Amino acid sequence: MKRFFKKASMWILATLAAYLIVGLLLHHFIFPVQAPDYQTYFKTGVSFRSNLEGLTQQVVKAEQDTLTAEITLDPGAPGPVTHFHERFDEVFTVSQGTLSMQVGEEIRHLSAGETIVIPRGVAHRPFNETDSAVVVTSKLPVDFAYCLSQIYPFWDENEANSKPPKVLFQLAVFGSRFDSFPTQDAPPQPILKTLKFLLAPTARILGYQFYKEAYAPQ
Repeated sequence: MKRFFKKASMWILATLAAYLIVGLLLHHFIFPVQAPDYQTYFKTGVSFRSNLEGLTQQVVKAEQDTLTAEITLDPGAPGPVTHFHERFDEVFTVSQGTLSMQVGEEIRHLSAGETIVIPRGVAHRPFNETDSAVVVTSKLPVDFAYCLSQIYPFWDENEANSKPPKVLFQLAVFGSRFDSFPTQDAPPQPILKTLKFLLAPTARILGYQFYKEAYAPQ
């Protein structure tokens, strides 16, 4: 009996290893997900919204590598969770209202006409503590902005989609294009990157998509 269980365990481990190796090769190297034409996808004036974060982003200009967006935060909007970016600095310029910005452990308040640059690797969270809308202009890598436009409606479709395991599967399909790492209620960055890499083939098998027409900007 022990011999049977030993062989069964080895067979299961070998099957899992083969699945992982073949799946990872297919997803990451042989049939990687293809991004749409961002210049066509992001048309000036279209917008995408996150009810979860209480904000709407409207496209001002889409260039080859950068998207300029006007972000409107609802009164009392919580904004995103505290997070940092690995590969880009984020710039916010306030055009209306008073923006609250958590930078590390500090809360800063910016008025119309003021600009703040958040260096890569610095934890931050823009939010709105006032009872009036706040409007800011931001510049983001176009592939990251694309992922936001797709994941916002995914989150809002069902509360469970914003929590593990579903959110991990969706982020896994986005891969490294989704350059945002939460600093609370999430695994440390190295673990999260590893999980996304390993889960990507399974996510695609389960039907998670890189592009979903229904999630395109409105």
